[in-house]
Parts: sequence; structure tokens; C-alpha cells
Amino acid sequence: MEPVSKIKARAEALQVLGLPPGANANEIREAWRNVAFHDHPDHTDGDYSGFSQAKAAYDFLRREGMTCKGSSDSSVPRRPRLKKRVIELAAEEIKACRDLLSSDRALSDFSEPDGPGATEVKIASSDHIPDAIGCFGRDLTYFIASPVCEGSNRVALPTSVLASCRKAETEILTFQSKSSGSGDIVIPDPIRERKFPGAKSVRIRFEADQQMRDMFELAG
Repeated sequence: MEPVSKIKARAEALQVLGLPPGANANEIREAWRNVAFHDHPDHTDGDYSGFSQAKAAYDFLRREGMTCKGSSDSSVPRRPRLKKRVIELAAEEIKACRDLLSSDRALSDFSEPDGPGATEVKIASSDHIPDAIGCFGRDLTYFIASPVCEGSNRVALPTSVLASCRKAETEILTFQSKSSGSGDIVIPDPIRERKFPGAKSVRIRFEADQQMRDMFELAG
């Protein structure tokens, strides 16, 4: 049987991670990954104090053992309930997107140049800037008020929401659309892994108004 002091310290560490006393190793790791993803101090919306407390709690649990002595960790892991949230982009982030789009330095991510040796970069017929980012665990949704246009489009996407980014950066993606209006685009996995490290999925939602953002948050 473990000393009372260790049992109490373990319960307190689990509480910091938002977990019940009987949490198993899988739940502890998942809770820590979520904290590291959302609260890392290196990104704009980070929480240094919360991150430090969570890291200390996780380090303690790793050092002392993920599970209580005598308990079984063979049960099916129950992940902590995730909540959806919408982060409004700051004015400086929107300005950074606008400046980058105007620099005409974007390369196409969704298609290769036409023909061997082609180097000309196609200029998008419409540029888009998100005004909010929806987060659900490591799934990201960029909300853009403007509609997608038929033909070439460029989208500037801030990555400051990602804990893996050492500094706030903006990525520009270029793609072709056969129609115009509202709709969703899912970033292909190879591009997501390269441009948005740490994200499980990245979606762009066009012609998204405030009601759509509210519905996203309430659905969580």
C-alpha cells in the first residue's frame, strides 16, 4: 500500500490535469498532450502558469508511476472530455496575413506547376484571411467570412494557435476551386504535417458568419 502522502500528492497532480483519482496512464498522457497543445507559452493564447503547473504534475506522475500500486491499467481508456472553443484573431495577426498576401510570395501547395521546368507562380483571383480559429482538441477549423471564388484562391493561415510553433507564423496555401460560394476545404495530410505540426486535422470554412462560429462552440 502506498503512503498516504503519495496518494494525496498523486490525487492533486491528477486534479491539475483535470483527471479523476482513478485515471490510467493513457488518460494521463492524453490530458498532458492537450494541455501542451493549448497552453504552451510559445504561442499567442498560451498560459505559462497553467502550463508550468501541468508539466510539474505530469513529471511527478511519470516519476512516481502512472498508476497506483495494486491497480490495473488494462481497462479501456476514457479520454477527458474535450471542449470546443473559438479564438478570435488579434489585429496584428490579421495585419500579418494581409501583409504576407500582398507580398506575392506564395507558392501553390495544392497543385504542381504546369509542365516540366515551369516556375511561374499563379496569382490568386481572391485572397482570404480568417478572423477566428475553432479548436477541438488538436482539430483546427479556420473561419473565413469571404466566399471561395471560382478559379485560384489564396488563404493566409496563422499557426500561432499551435503549441509546437516557437513563434507566431503565417502560412499561405493556394488552391483551385471549380465553384464559388460557401464550403469547407480539408487540408491534405502531407501539407498538414508539414505546415501545421501537432494538428490532427485542419479545415477551412468559407463564408462563415458569427452564427456559424457560435454553433461550432455550442456543439462542444
